Amino acid sequence: MNAPSRWPSVVVPAVLVVAAAWSLIPFGVWFAGTDPRYYEAAWLEWFWGSMVAACVATVVLILTHARAAAVALEWWRRLVLRPTAARVVGVTALALAALAVAMCLLVFSGNPRNVDGFAQLFQARIFLTGRLWAPPPPPGEVANFAILHVILGPARWFSQYPPGQSLVLAGGLALGAWWLLNPLFAAALVVATWRTARWCADESAARLAALLLCVSLFVVAVAGSEMSLLPAATLGMLAAAGATSAGATRWWRGPALAGLALGAMAALRPLDAVSAAVAVTVILWLAAAPRRRLAAIAVAGAVGALCTVPLLWFNSGTTGSWHQFGYTYLWGPGHSLGFHPVPFGIPLTPLRAVGLTGLDLHQVNFYLFDGPFPALVLVAVGFGVARKSLGARDAVPVVGAAALVGLLFFYWWRDFFYGPRFLFTAVPWLVILVARAAVLLRRSGREVVPGVTSGLLAVCFFGTVLALALVAITPGRVGAYKQATPIFDLHPDRAAKQAGVHDAVVVVPDGWGSRLVTRMWGLGVSAPRSTRLYAAIDACTLEQALDAAAGDSTGRARMRLEATLDSLAAREQPGERADLTADPNLRLPPRGPLPEACARELARDERGFLQFSPFLYLDRPSLDGDVVWARDLGPWNGALFAHYAGRAFYRYAPREPGGPPEFERLPPAGDSDAVR
Repeated sequence: MNAPSRWPSVVVPAVLVVAAAWSLIPFGVWFAGTDPRYYEAAWLEWFWGSMVAACVATVVLILTHARAAAVALEWWRRLVLRPTAARVVGVTALALAALAVAMCLLVFSGNPRNVDGFAQLFQARIFLTGRLWAPPPPPGEVANFAILHVILGPARWFSQYPPGQSLVLAGGLALGAWWLLNPLFAAALVVATWRTARWCADESAARLAALLLCVSLFVVAVAGSEMSLLPAATLGMLAAAGATSAGATRWWRGPALAGLALGAMAALRPLDAVSAAVAVTVILWLAAAPRRRLAAIAVAGAVGALCTVPLLWFNSGTTGSWHQFGYTYLWGPGHSLGFHPVPFGIPLTPLRAVGLTGLDLHQVNFYLFDGPFPALVLVAVGFGVARKSLGARDAVPVVGAAALVGLLFFYWWRDFFYGPRFLFTAVPWLVILVARAAVLLRRSGREVVPGVTSGLLAVCFFGTVLALALVAITPGRVGAYKQATPIFDLHPDRAAKQAGVHDAVVVVPDGWGSRLVTRMWGLGVSAPRSTRLYAAIDACTLEQALDAAAGDSTGRARMRLEATLDSLAAREQPGERADLTADPNLRLPPRGPLPEACARELARDERGFLQFSPFLYLDRPSLDGDVVWARDLGPWNGALFAHYAGRAFYRYAPREPGGPPEFERLPPAGDSDAVR
């Protein structure tokens, strides 16, 4: 029972007010280098959106003498509260599963969209061969097949990521498509969130939380993607839901299920599993009988530890050490939590951590529901208004979200994937907080007219805000997601079948910058070092240095390559942005005509290029499929073409800038122009 308690009435609202303020104050601008216009656009959208929603709600309430609020409440009761929980939650779960499939196929064209997913899909292919890693390609072909976040060592080829998501994707591939298991995880997320919210709050808030998952474009977009975020969030909530039954007669079952889910979650996102374990521990403490609290936590911990053994075995079989993940194997200790030098980007400091966390919370406001009103403000207001009725269980969703935010405070990297993706496993907790805040608001306030309270009017306002977002904002974002990256709409494997391409090697043109980085990898430069060198040396100077090393038959230039590149980087002449191709990061010397080799590479990009990384997973890890897909290195394709001398050769590329890619037959490997 969630009986009112004194400490939650003080601590919970205080934490939520701090979070709301942190999300609104532009710490990201002050300490993390965020463009001020990013915050200004959000503030403007929230202001005008709130004004429009307030005007619409006011007009409707005036015209109906405030009865519209009572009617809306009655329809809520009829459609959501009166039917059985099984019916409401079941329909909601099916709805989110269907939305995930629609997003995947109609918006994302059934293709992966993120570099993390490209690596994990290739690892899934490796798993389907029955191995943990694949033999690497020959040394002269490393640059033709290397992609970011895939470790291509002298003996082993595997993804830097834990194995969990690749196993999920492998299951889908075995069934016919990588995304086939996503609907199951989406449906399970709804059920687990509902069950957890019912224990933390009540049935009304639980059903609302389940519905809110379906109207969050952030949730739907991630559910339609190949990322590990959805399965990890689902397992985290399944762990929480299992922990809520620790007070049952067979008290050990719930903790055992929680431990099982947490162990599986660690194989997907280890840091998120740690944060989820914090919330699960709190739930076990509150849910279990006092004499069994420690036993319940011990059961969950023991089962969870046992279930991490496959993950540790995978580490041992790939990196060579059970406690070393692929991240640190590839990028070094700087990849870990803490204030220290980092593999790439800007080093983390306490003030930068304040700014990055503020940016995370700001993006929660902006992307959780696409609403023209900050979601965390709604949560703070709802819990603040009803603070006297809060119980210990109201603290659990706060702990669940705050644990991940707190851990990420010490993490140096951020990026964006339809929202603040690093916070995604906290999204179910945030949704529970929003639902609970709405219910608390609805039950608060004084009666304005018979049957209508000020709290109900406030909820109607927020409902109008949400409806406005779904009608005016969400469709535009869906369209933007679909149109943002046309290359991800391509299906070159299908196109190859239609064009009759078989027993062939198909090279895919990558940008000059990508070619330079992967060529450094192929010449023995480590991933962290190559990142630093690429940022410090202009493309033309780097091209000439790599050409000299690759073309020196004595091998001396290659042996001196890293020293040569360090010397060039020490000159601190990174060049200037060229704006001559589709690569916005390409930098060239500021003055003078380009040498022939550089002019040739620039002309290659001006004709148009794609990306190779999204298509690596089309290859068999043994690189002996009917069609072998590889990166086009232009004059440095010689080793690749010689290796596959008995095959046909094609380039899959646009014939003109902006045009659709086509298959262009290349000369046989023995011809003098074949490498071109």
